[in-house]
Amino acid sequence: MSDPTLDLETVVRRNRPTAVTGAIQVDTAADDTRVTLSFGANDEVTYAALTPADAKTIATALDQAAARAETADSVEEPTNE
Repeated sequence: MSDPTLDLETVVRRNRPTAVTGAIQVDTAADDTRVTLSFGANDEVTYAALTPADAKTIATALDQAAARAETADSVEEPTNE
């Protein structure tokens, strides 16, 4: 018997969301088994509970994107569309 598999489909949208000024916070859960990531301002905050592996994936993606942006001639500033 083969291992069970799960095929997922997703839609990737390239539309940039409206830029919002806010803060990003990273912390660990009380039992240190999850990483909590939050972004928002006073009126609305979005939270995500991440596994350590997910947190590392996001950190790597951010690091790579920052390195690409740093080497670019100019960085496009987000606009409110």
